[in-house]
Amino acid sequence: MQSRLTVVLVLTLTGAPTAAHHSFVAFDEGREAFVRGVVTGYEFRNPHTYIFMDVATPGGQPETWRIEGETRNDLYRNGWREDSLQIGEAITVTINPPVDSARRYGRLLSLEKADGTALAIPNDDDERGRDNIVPASSMDGVWLAIQTFRDFNGLVEAVVNDKARQEAQALRAAGAMPPNTRCIDMSIPQRLGRAHVYEIETVSDDLILIHGEDDAEPRRIYLDGRSHPDDIPNDQRSYTGHSIGHWEDDTLVIDTMHFPEQENGHAVYPSGQEKHLVERFTLNEDKTHIVIDFTVEDPEYLNAPISHTFQWQHSPHVVRLPHSCDVESALGYVTEDE
Repeated sequence: MQSRLTVVLVLTLTGAPTAAHHSFVAFDEGREAFVRGVVTGYEFRNPHTYIFMDVATPGGQPETWRIEGETRNDLYRNGWREDSLQIGEAITVTINPPVDSARRYGRLLSLEKADGTALAIPNDDDERGRDNIVPASSMDGVWLAIQTFRDFNGLVEAVVNDKARQEAQALRAAGAMPPNTRCIDMSIPQRLGRAHVYEIETVSDDLILIHGEDDAEPRRIYLDGRSHPDDIPNDQRSYTGHSIGHWEDDTLVIDTMHFPEQENGHAVYPSGQEKHLVERFTLNEDKTHIVIDFTVEDPEYLNAPISHTFQWQHSPHVVRLPHSCDVESALGYVTEDE
């Protein structure tokens, strides 16, 4: 019978990992721990993967640890598969430990099996792609957003009005589940600073599509000279809004209106139908990054416009995978993070 191994919490100061994740608040990103045990469960899904482990204690009674990984897509790109782990096999997992030391919970950084097989985030190919950035010939192609969306949260906090605060508080008081637990992801522009995969496709001179791995449908940027429609009924609006664009030299200017009402349209605060976003996409001088300067205004919920900048890194080594979101998986993090 496979013996259970013990947990070893060897804590060291580290930099925050590059992988993206929205439930980071539960983890101490400045420390690492090594947890040794036996696999009792493995869920390979979007938007969260989970590994469950039995870990022996000094008294002999096993404890169940829950290890939260990146999205299925992120792990798949880094060599993980549905059959990467088997029930009963011994593993050593490197994690960011929980902020609350009483929890048996961790954020996956890497894993090693008893036979020496290692699985990591990112793997060697991904690391080389991140470190050896190649220039792009145009904006078309695959891009990885540099994770700075948390900077945007502070800008929102400074300008949201009382109505936004009151509505957000009312939702929390009513016990409403966070939008991401219902597979409702961040709104734009915030999501543009979340480290997930985007692909820009020029369909014609009149249409550009921006595909996002977290997006069920691509953003459609119309460059045929049309104007925004006078109105679109709220139940027919897309969370990406209605976008028209034009070129100013080498800068793609995108004007987006007709967003629906969203409870998380401005970070954790709501947005209204008057939300208006203007983005300027420009390749930097060496063509390795897209710089996205933007301004968003929403007089119903913001006291002033918000202007900020995100960057996307050219990432031809990354393959954009299809969008998917499993509600049961999305709900999983609430039991630990909320």
